[in-house]
Amino acid sequence: MRILCLAGVAALTLTSPTYAGGTNLGQLPGTITPYAPGDEIMPNVLPGDQIAIACGALEQRSADSDVRVVLTISAVPGESGTGYKKVLATDAQLLKDAVRVRIPSVPDLAEHTVDLNVYVVDDKGSQQCDAGHMKIS
Repeated sequence: MRILCLAGVAALTLTSPTYAGGTNLGQLPGTITPYAPGDEIMPNVLPGDQIAIACGALEQRSADSDVRVVLTISAVPGESGTGYKKVLATDAQLLKDAVRVRIPSVPDLAEHTVDLNVYVVDDKGSQQCDAGHMKIS
């Protein structure tokens, strides 16, 4: 099982080596600094892998917030269609300032690039985080 922290702030793997090229932030073991848009390193994950996402909207959420993680199929040249555009990650565990989800095992998701978005809704309104991209292998 691999755990990855994303959201433009960090990338963390616990059972595989830390992605090279970053500087340790000291906040979480294995975290690295974000990259400029042209320098983005896109993590590869497998269906069933667990990832953890940390972002500002999660840090500011109230205890009774509704948190959702959505994987949107990216339009990457050379990748075939899936028959759907978005997948909701339903196996979620809320942490203090993050959410841990399992990459869903759905048909035709393998070998596709996805955009990750986190939505936090509570009685004060809603917030959204762009958690970056990843390749489902």
